[in-house]
Amino acid sequence: MKYITFDKKNILVMLLLLLPERFVYLVNQSAFASIFHISYPDFVMLVHFSVFLYVLTRFKINEFQNNYFMSNVLLIIPLVTMASIVPYFLFGQQVLHALLAQKCFLMILCYYYTVRTLILEKVVAADYLWDCLYKLSFVVTGAVIIQHTLAGYIRFLNVSYDTRFGVRIYDNVTFSNVLLIGSLFSFFKTSNRREKITAVIGLVMSYYHIVIVSQTRIIMVATGVLTIVMALFYRNSALKKITYIFIILGIVLIISQTELAQYLLSSLADSSSDPSAQIREIGKAYYISEISKTPLVGRGYPHIVSPEAYQAAGLNNNIFLNDNGLFGFAYIYGIIGLIWYIWLAVKMLICSFKAVKNGDYRFLLLVIYLQIVCPNIITWYWRPMFALFLAIMLALMEQYANADYEHKVRFYFGN
Repeated sequence: MKYITFDKKNILVMLLLLLPERFVYLVNQSAFASIFHISYPDFVMLVHFSVFLYVLTRFKINEFQNNYFMSNVLLIIPLVTMASIVPYFLFGQQVLHALLAQKCFLMILCYYYTVRTLILEKVVAADYLWDCLYKLSFVVTGAVIIQHTLAGYIRFLNVSYDTRFGVRIYDNVTFSNVLLIGSLFSFFKTSNRREKITAVIGLVMSYYHIVIVSQTRIIMVATGVLTIVMALFYRNSALKKITYIFIILGIVLIISQTELAQYLLSSLADSSSDPSAQIREIGKAYYISEISKTPLVGRGYPHIVSPEAYQAAGLNNNIFLNDNGLFGFAYIYGIIGLIWYIWLAVKMLICSFKAVKNGDYRFLLLVIYLQIVCPNIITWYWRPMFALFLAIMLALMEQYANADYEHKVRFYFGN
């Protein structure tokens, strides 16, 4: 990893990146809302929106022709508008309520143009942003792992707990995903011993977090696929590829013998053995039935203050939109929303292959990850951190895929 000098601007960037994750889960959301009379997620988006307005007025964002994903992010506005108007006609829900409920989705547009403009205006460098994300992923993931280890003795992070094969922590896995993608890329790309050891540590941390701490099946599957993709397709000798595959298979064999792995494997084969998987199957069937009533525009975004819209979304029956991935997304935005997502995914795939030609697999790994998890889990339209991460990756993807870019440099913010 590269060294970055620290000054006020550097610290500001890191704080803005840590803000959605409550500064490594140190902020108690209930206490914050009680003291400041604003919910913490609303506070996060207010701060980030203020940064966007500053960038908008300071640099007068007008170079849209340079932005490959311009049309995709701009179309979020009509998508959100449509999902706010539809439930008004179907259930009498207030348009403003639905608009406000979709503010996280709208923030992707703000995040994207903020990052892209700062890169184009040479205020920040693409490598710098990635280094910040990657280094912070060690800090956030490491803190959660330590809390998981000490869960029975001390609680210093404000995260939710459950017990399933030991302690399970319900934290956001965004930084763990960054750590996984960054460490896989660094391990296979670098020949520097120190960087390779750092990458191995990052991989161990991300695997431990995903398998032991969060215990999320579909993300475990995605993790395994990404590891195999890098081992098979990165430009290594045949002997190295075979060695890596045997190491991966050995690790998989060891993990598969654990009680947790046996349970997860059985639930993948038979959803009836897992209540959470079963409720997802019920949810998917329910959403398909509901979408068929207004397939083109979906059923809109439900708000808790509108009982009819809330009940129609299955929320009163423990069926949750965010737990049903693209099915929940299609319920809100209909076929139009699915077309938007497919179009974005195809453009991301094309752009990531351009980066692969330059030996950069990070964006391809992200695209593969999204396609594996999105049928079951989508977090970028309701979690600020993943919305920010996705927007940053879109902006970086354009930079690395389309520009003649020199990676081995040091960056600093000068005054």
